[in-house]
Amino acid sequence: MQRLIDQHPLQRGAHSDRGAGMCAMEMVAWLAGEPHSDEPRCACPVLGAFVRATNDAMSDEARNRWLRPLVPQLVNTRATVAIERQRGFVVLDGLVRTLVPKSLRRDRLHAEADLLAGFAPIVDLEGVRTSLRAIEHFGRRQQAACWVLARAAEGQAPARFVAGAVTVARSVYDATTWPLLTAWIERMARLRPATDPALQQA
Repeated sequence: MQRLIDQHPLQRGAHSDRGAGMCAMEMVAWLAGEPHSDEPRCACPVLGAFVRATNDAMSDEARNRWLRPLVPQLVNTRATVAIERQRGFVVLDGLVRTLVPKSLRRDRLHAEADLLAGFAPIVDLEGVRTSLRAIEHFGRRQQAACWVLARAAEGQAPARFVAGAVTVARSVYDATTWPLLTAWIERMARLRPATDPALQQA
């Protein structure tokens, strides 16, 4: 499988057919034997939204170095609504405790950044609401992060807001950005229902 991926580098954007190229999620559809699409039926919509945004934010070199090796892990990730929520919390936690602190430190708001970085992991809506109030209070230039957290606090499906975290990541880009986002993708892909046979064999 990896050899096949190596023969077909990932490209930015959606494509009319496979002959025109493939983004990460179009490659997932290909590996799964599905019709050409960047929204394959076998893949979790939360992962799909986040991966599409990450794919298009990356340079060609970064996309094929960091994202392409993860494509096989995205096949057959569609799961329960509960797992989708957990995957959303992976992104929200990284947004609050890693990305926003980076932005605050660039603005020399080191105490505020340390406060957010020291928050307990975000695993529920109460944590989301607490984080949103904190960022609204001292994150004057954190509109994108606040938008993501507000949508989560409203109870919207994670697939509707996780891509916003990639916008924040691009705004604080440094050498750790793409390894960080791809680590989140790996974490999300590993989250499976307890009854998943693949999980039981791991």
